[in-house]
Amino acid sequence: MSIFEKHPTVALTVGALCLASITASGLAVLQLSGMPMVLPREPAPAVAEAASPVAISAVLADSPASTSLTALLEEPPAKWKTDGPLQRGVALPVPYSCDSGAAPSVALARSFKVGKVRVQVVSAAYTAGLGAEAMDNLLDNASDCAGNSVGVDGEDLDTPGVQAHRDYTNKSGRTMQVVTFRRGDVLTFVVGKADAKLRKLAKQLDKNLAGTLERVCADQKSDAEDAARSPWSTDDYKPFTRTSTVAIRSVSPPQAPADAGDRAVPMPAPTLKVKAATPAAEPSYPVWPLMPEARKVPKPPKSPADEPATAAKVRVLADDPAGPGCGWSFTGMAPVPFDAEDAAAANRERTSAAEEKLAAGVEKWQQSVLDYWAAYDQYRTEVKEYKDYAAAVAKVNKAWDKIAAQWDDYWSEYAAYQQALAERSTFFARRDNAEANYRDALAECQAGNREAVQDYRQAERDYQDAVDEAEDEDEDPPERPAEPEPVDCDAAIQPPSILNWAAPAEPTAPATPADPRPKDQR
Repeated sequence: MSIFEKHPTVALTVGALCLASITASGLAVLQLSGMPMVLPREPAPAVAEAASPVAISAVLADSPASTSLTALLEEPPAKWKTDGPLQRGVALPVPYSCDSGAAPSVALARSFKVGKVRVQVVSAAYTAGLGAEAMDNLLDNASDCAGNSVGVDGEDLDTPGVQAHRDYTNKSGRTMQVVTFRRGDVLTFVVGKADAKLRKLAKQLDKNLAGTLERVCADQKSDAEDAARSPWSTDDYKPFTRTSTVAIRSVSPPQAPADAGDRAVPMPAPTLKVKAATPAAEPSYPVWPLMPEARKVPKPPKSPADEPATAAKVRVLADDPAGPGCGWSFTGMAPVPFDAEDAAAANRERTSAAEEKLAAGVEKWQQSVLDYWAAYDQYRTEVKEYKDYAAAVAKVNKAWDKIAAQWDDYWSEYAAYQQALAERSTFFARRDNAEANYRDALAECQAGNREAVQDYRQAERDYQDAVDEAEDEDEDPPERPAEPEPVDCDAAIQPPSILNWAAPAEPTAPATPADPRPKDQR
């Protein structure tokens, strides 16, 4: 067990000493002078103008972190020209300038000109493993840190570095851009105008940083989880551990009971072939025999592993001389004290617990094998019963198909019967209509004959009156009207042939199929 886990007060003491040494390094929180690109947080602190801030020298100035960051800003990428002195003990740019979370151990800044683009670079190194945690904390609190008067719009990037982010800050209509990237415990901020290609410039700077950190940073790809290895993490401290393998002796499958027969089977045992039955849907007409009660296709039991786990990975306490992230030595820290005897005792407990867990797992596995054999034996019984059920379903389906065929024939015959009734009814309707039309035609013809006789008689009277008048006037008499010839209606109007047709025979309704059910089941 780590000394910090056993004695928490030691962690606090070491932390206090470390913070005291960092304070002695003179990392005062200063705004970067002469850089209008960086928006101050609200309210902005008063900053005394100085052409070149003077850093307070300390032992930590020669730490690998300080040396690496100094080299990064003293030896920039090709075509980068310095535009001001190297500044130490600087504050982070907006929107990260608040005092939240862990403070960097070293923070340097410098202005550059790359062609016509003017940028400011701030590079900060955090103590072992805290870089990723610090960056996450800065990103989470960026909007609150910037204040209500500054708008912040951010997005994550996949490059440069192992973690990258870009923010656009806007205050009073003026928009600035900040590209932040991280390697290990080093956070670098590239600040410039909103339309500048800062990500491209940041990639150039990251290439130099990767080379600079190659020999002094233990793990450039560290993440926030690594911070737990440091007592100064905002999360709970978790001592460094390594993976160890614990193993117990292997065991054979259990012996099947003497009365178990052939119950013992391989694991997994084969899945038995079963064809699912398809019971016919019960129709509206009576059927027999009845369909068996539905059953589900049996499923084979889940097989345990063919052998139990006899080895397991265990995390055991171990010395952490290098440290998380860029390591303890990167910022001049001493490694976390390690109590080998206490760790060995704790590791024995962890190993023993793992062995007991494995032994319990083996015992459980042996019982699961016996349970599986019993379940598989039951599965075989269920398969046999299901096959009997499927055979019964097939038999009932066949009987029902025969009954269905009888009903199909019945409905065909019934449809023909209905058709015959309809045709017979239609015949009588047509015959009655034809007879009515024939009688109407005869009546009309006979009425015409009577009307012609009446017209002739009136014409004859008119004729006699005209003759008498002609004699009185001594004039020629008029022509006498011709007597009409009556129409032979019976000859002129022939009866329709349908009156002589024989009516269709009255059809006989088909008999419904006999009820197949026994009398006591109807």
